[in-house]
Amino acid sequence: MSIIGEFNKEFRIDVSCDASDEKEINTLINFASIKIPAEYLELIREKTELEISIQNKKYIRIWGASGCIEMNDAYYIQKYIPSSLAIGDDEDGNAIVYADGKNGFGVYVVAFNDIDADEMKFIARSLREIFILGIGIEKLLAL
Repeated sequence: MSIIGEFNKEFRIDVSCDASDEKEINTLINFASIKIPAEYLELIREKTELEISIQNKKYIRIWGASGCIEMNDAYYIQKYIPSSLAIGDDEDGNAIVYADGKNGFGVYVVAFNDIDADEMKFIARSLREIFILGIGIEKLLAL
Protein backbone atom coordinates (compact mmCIF):
# COMPACT_ATOMS: atom_id res chain seq x y z
CA MET A 1 0.00 0.00 0.00
CA SER A 2 1.17 3.54 -0.70
CA ILE A 3 2.19 6.02 1.96
CA ILE A 4 -0.89 8.11 1.17
CA GLY A 5 -3.16 5.13 1.81
CA GLU A 6 -1.60 4.62 5.24
CA PHE A 7 -1.30 8.24 6.42
CA ASN A 8 -1.20 8.75 10.18
CA LYS A 9 -4.27 10.58 11.55
CA GLU A 10 -2.02 13.52 12.53
CA PHE A 11 -1.60 14.38 8.83
CA ARG A 12 -4.11 15.58 6.24
CA ILE A 13 -3.51 16.32 2.56
CA ASP A 14 -5.21 19.61 1.77
CA VAL A 15 -3.82 20.23 -1.71
CA SER A 16 -2.26 17.96 -4.32
CA CYS A 17 -1.58 17.84 -8.04
CA ASP A 18 -1.44 15.02 -10.52
CA ALA A 19 1.39 12.51 -10.45
CA SER A 20 4.76 13.14 -12.06
CA ASP A 21 5.00 11.26 -15.34
CA GLU A 22 7.72 8.70 -16.03
CA LYS A 23 9.70 11.12 -18.21
CA GLU A 24 9.85 13.63 -15.33
CA ILE A 25 10.77 10.88 -12.87
CA ASN A 26 13.56 9.57 -15.12
CA THR A 27 14.90 13.11 -15.49
CA LEU A 28 14.93 13.43 -11.69
CA ILE A 29 16.67 10.06 -11.27
CA ASN A 30 19.39 11.17 -13.71
CA PHE A 31 19.67 14.56 -11.97
CA ALA A 32 19.98 13.23 -8.43
CA SER A 33 23.34 12.70 -6.74
CA ILE A 34 21.79 9.99 -4.53
CA LYS A 35 19.80 6.84 -5.11
CA ILE A 36 16.33 8.26 -4.58
CA PRO A 37 14.39 6.21 -2.03
CA ALA A 38 11.60 4.15 -3.60
CA GLU A 39 9.08 5.61 -1.13
CA TYR A 40 9.49 9.09 -2.63
CA LEU A 41 9.24 7.80 -6.21
CA GLU A 42 6.09 5.84 -5.28
CA LEU A 43 4.62 8.95 -3.70
CA ILE A 44 5.20 11.21 -6.71
CA ARG A 45 3.83 8.53 -9.03
CA GLU A 46 0.56 9.00 -7.14
CA LYS A 47 0.42 12.73 -6.27
CA THR A 48 2.70 15.78 -6.32
CA GLU A 49 2.94 19.24 -4.80
CA LEU A 50 1.26 17.81 -1.72
CA GLU A 51 0.40 20.37 0.94
CA ILE A 52 0.13 18.36 4.12
CA SER A 53 -1.31 19.69 7.36
CA ILE A 54 0.30 18.48 10.60
CA GLN A 55 -2.26 18.50 13.43
CA ASN A 56 -3.88 21.57 11.82
CA LYS A 57 -0.87 23.56 13.08
CA LYS A 58 1.69 23.60 10.29
CA TYR A 59 2.06 22.67 6.65
CA ILE A 60 4.77 20.83 4.82
CA ARG A 61 4.92 20.44 1.08
CA ILE A 62 6.33 17.54 -0.94
CA TRP A 63 7.32 18.51 -4.47
CA GLY A 64 6.91 16.52 -7.65
CA ALA A 65 9.84 15.53 -9.88
CA SER A 66 10.01 18.78 -11.87
CA GLY A 67 9.64 20.97 -8.78
CA CYS A 68 12.32 18.94 -7.05
CA ILE A 69 14.84 19.58 -9.83
CA GLU A 70 13.88 23.26 -10.04
CA MET A 71 14.29 23.89 -6.30
CA ASN A 72 17.52 21.88 -5.95
CA ASP A 73 18.99 23.90 -8.82
CA ALA A 74 17.70 27.25 -7.55
CA TYR A 75 19.19 26.79 -4.08
CA TYR A 76 22.35 24.88 -5.12
CA ILE A 77 21.44 22.15 -2.61
CA GLN A 78 24.00 19.61 -3.87
CA LYS A 79 26.78 22.22 -3.88
CA TYR A 80 26.37 22.76 -0.13
CA ILE A 81 25.13 19.30 0.89
CA PRO A 82 26.68 16.66 -1.39
CA SER A 83 24.78 13.38 -1.63
CA SER A 84 21.44 14.98 -0.87
CA LEU A 85 18.13 15.76 -2.52
CA ALA A 86 15.64 18.35 -1.31
CA ILE A 87 12.13 16.94 -1.79
CA GLY A 88 9.95 19.57 -0.16
CA ASP A 89 9.66 22.46 2.25
CA ASP A 90 7.77 23.61 5.30
CA GLU A 91 6.35 26.75 3.64
CA ASP A 92 8.34 28.71 6.23
CA GLY A 93 11.89 28.85 4.89
CA ASN A 94 13.10 25.28 5.46
CA ALA A 95 13.88 22.53 2.96
CA ILE A 96 13.00 18.88 3.58
CA VAL A 97 16.00 16.89 2.40
CA TYR A 98 17.04 13.29 1.96
CA ALA A 99 20.68 13.26 3.04
CA ASP A 100 23.40 11.32 4.75
CA GLY A 101 23.93 13.37 7.88
CA LYS A 102 25.01 12.98 11.50
CA ASN A 103 22.26 10.40 12.11
CA GLY A 104 22.95 8.46 8.90
CA PHE A 105 20.77 8.53 5.81
CA GLY A 106 17.31 9.93 6.37
CA VAL A 107 14.99 12.90 6.19
CA TYR A 108 16.46 16.15 7.46
CA VAL A 109 15.39 19.79 7.51
CA VAL A 110 17.69 22.71 6.76
CA ALA A 111 17.00 26.44 6.37
CA PHE A 112 17.09 27.70 2.79
CA ASN A 113 19.15 30.67 3.99
CA ASP A 114 21.77 28.43 5.69
CA ILE A 115 22.16 25.36 3.50
CA ASP A 116 24.95 23.46 5.21
CA ALA A 117 25.26 19.79 6.18
CA ASP A 118 26.27 20.83 9.70
CA GLU A 119 23.01 22.78 10.09
CA MET A 120 20.68 19.92 9.10
CA LYS A 121 18.19 18.73 11.72
CA PHE A 122 17.33 15.03 11.67
CA ILE A 123 13.60 14.26 11.45
CA ALA A 124 13.31 10.52 10.72
CA ARG A 125 14.89 7.70 8.73
CA SER A 126 12.19 7.83 6.05
CA LEU A 127 8.98 9.44 4.84
CA ARG A 128 7.22 6.23 5.92
CA GLU A 129 8.37 6.79 9.50
CA ILE A 130 7.06 10.34 9.37
CA PHE A 131 3.76 9.89 7.55
CA ILE A 132 2.73 6.43 8.78
CA LEU A 133 4.32 6.05 12.22
CA GLY A 134 4.25 9.74 13.13
CA ILE A 135 7.96 9.82 14.00
CA GLY A 136 9.34 13.35 13.89
CA ILE A 137 6.02 15.19 14.16
CA GLU A 138 7.20 17.16 17.18
CA LYS A 139 10.40 18.13 15.35
CA LEU A 140 8.45 19.35 12.32
CA LEU A 141 6.06 21.35 14.49
CA ALA A 142 8.98 22.97 16.31
CA LEU A 143 10.47 24.44 13.11
